[in-house]
Amino acid sequence: MGLPEILPILVIGLYFLGTAFYVLGSALRNERIKGMALNIAGTGFALNAVDLAGQLLAGDAAAAITSARFLFSLMGFGILVIFGLLWWRLRMRFLIVVALPLSLIFYATANATSGFKASLPPMLSGLFFFMHIGTLFSSMALLAMAFGAGLAFLHLEKRIKTKAGLKKFQQDMPSLDTFDRVNHWVIVIGFPLYTVGMVSGFVWAWLAAKRVFSFDPKEILALVMLGLYAYLFHQRLAYGWRGRKPAVMAMAVFLLMVVSMLGINFLVPTTFHGFKA
Repeated sequence: MGLPEILPILVIGLYFLGTAFYVLGSALRNERIKGMALNIAGTGFALNAVDLAGQLLAGDAAAAITSARFLFSLMGFGILVIFGLLWWRLRMRFLIVVALPLSLIFYATANATSGFKASLPPMLSGLFFFMHIGTLFSSMALLAMAFGAGLAFLHLEKRIKTKAGLKKFQQDMPSLDTFDRVNHWVIVIGFPLYTVGMVSGFVWAWLAAKRVFSFDPKEILALVMLGLYAYLFHQRLAYGWRGRKPAVMAMAVFLLMVVSMLGINFLVPTTFHGFKA
């Protein structure tokens, strides 16, 4: 068994162990175990990068970037990149509890769908690919962090309001205001990225097929998500939305993105964006 066959097993195993050890370290309030978990996760992240590079260098790079395996591997990798940026900027190390499992799910999905490819016209393989896919994936990775911060916000808020008290490991978590700041950063950065991704997709559609909108199921859902994201962006910045409402809406937009990526792409045969074996 060569390195390309071993790498996926190693990455999946390291992501799983990193998640398990961090949860254990949090429950025991043991910084040594949590530090070990982050080192394990970092090793998995590095091997994920090696795997992505290997897929691009193994043969036809243009064909590789249209494969489900590459795209889902990239999504898992991107979530950890965004986590690292938020950790550096906001000291939100606790979000690894969300980032690692999500990266594990996307990477495992990548290897389970290795025989599937997206039917993309050649025009998308260059600059438009990175403008369209890169910005949308970055926005989704940001929303993944908002999803985790939102879950933590709602859970802690409920315990505080009901005076249930915080468990020992919860006492080490950041304040509600810090989780809200994650939501703020995600919306301020993520919405413009998502908008660029959508606009570039429509421009590409016009150049490739002389049409902007074709009532494709994925396009319809994408416009719904754009509307919700725009409303959230407006309410957050113009009216100073804070707390529960933006947390819930950001979580909803992320879940719709997951439905779009995992559901429509594989289960709706009529979609132009679907993956086919």
